[in-house]
Amino acid sequence: MVSVKTLHGSAQLLLDATSGVTDITEKMHRTIARDANPLYRLLDVAGLSTEERRRHTTYRVIQSTTYVLKQGLHYSLSRFSRSEGHPYTSKSMRVVAALNGVCGDHLEASNNPLAINMNFRNSLGEKVQPGSGNLSATVPGASPRIVVLVHGLCLSHEYWKGHNEGNLGTELQSAHGFTPLYLNYNTGRHISSNGKELSEQLQKLVEAWPVEVEELTLIGHSMGGLVIRSACWYGSERNLPWTKLLRNALYLGSPHHGSPVAKAGHMLTFLMRQFRYVSPLALGRHTSAGIKDLRHGNLLDDDWDGIDQDDFHPDGRKPVPLREGTRHYFIAAAIGKRVSNIPSTMMGDLLVRLDSAKGHHADDSRRLPIRLEDCRVFEKLNHLDLLDNKVVHDQILEWLA
Repeated sequence: MVSVKTLHGSAQLLLDATSGVTDITEKMHRTIARDANPLYRLLDVAGLSTEERRRHTTYRVIQSTTYVLKQGLHYSLSRFSRSEGHPYTSKSMRVVAALNGVCGDHLEASNNPLAINMNFRNSLGEKVQPGSGNLSATVPGASPRIVVLVHGLCLSHEYWKGHNEGNLGTELQSAHGFTPLYLNYNTGRHISSNGKELSEQLQKLVEAWPVEVEELTLIGHSMGGLVIRSACWYGSERNLPWTKLLRNALYLGSPHHGSPVAKAGHMLTFLMRQFRYVSPLALGRHTSAGIKDLRHGNLLDDDWDGIDQDDFHPDGRKPVPLREGTRHYFIAAAIGKRVSNIPSTMMGDLLVRLDSAKGHHADDSRRLPIRLEDCRVFEKLNHLDLLDNKVVHDQILEWLA
């Protein structure tokens, strides 16, 4: 059965898409008409022709109708969406997570109920709310050792449950006495926005924890690793106490210096924008802020503020060093049978290249100083294999022993 929240959010997103397609169609129509009719420019200067006025009116009617429908939808369903307790099944949660990765910043800006609000989950998938009075009930037998697992782009806390091998969080609980928590967040937002919010949430968590926290460990997959580094930066800038409890940070296939997929997508969008006929179809402009941040691996507001991320511009990131006092571990994957061969070097795990996952960079100020024993590269694995592969889990268990 479809929940009211899902129905509300899906309908609102569909109407937003209708508005966007109408805008693209109108732009293409005007561009083609301008070239097909030599008199169009004169008519455009002197005022629209009767035919053009009629077409212009048609587009405005569609946009106005869409707007009215959205407002009516929001007014009629929003109260039911807010009161609904747990609207998502495991499968629908994965679909919503993917939507948040692609257009999560738009969902948040448009107050769409499909936008994910950052929250912690326990091993059963229940929300853990530091500000509530039932924290002890949602984390029974809370340990002084906390591990927080942070998923990557278009994923959710559900993906840590494991497709094949097992649950990394519960393995750490059984082997080393950690209490595992799983972060769920909107991956379409800027990485820095999620980093700042995670920093604040971690502070609330350690303050409200049922027992005194002795040790905090953060594990991030893909974008999750960048969110962790951003949170460490903002937490250290504000001198928040949780940062002094952070003993370990682990990065699984994190694109510390960007992803080639994001770079290729940006290049395609940039080239399409140079041609009038295809410029309206450069849909890469409408992808989320989180995806655009992955072009270079932006961690801070300064890395994107005041910059048109759809334009071609060099890597102007502010160098963010690894937090001192914390042990940092890096895991990378390569699809090839040997790490040293060309497919492994060039393609990495298909989404992140090896040099980016290991923090290597030609610029010394951006290169991440990693001890040899704190970095592992696994062969014949892809990007998502890092979440639930036994050899990866065994390495993490060994490091955190």
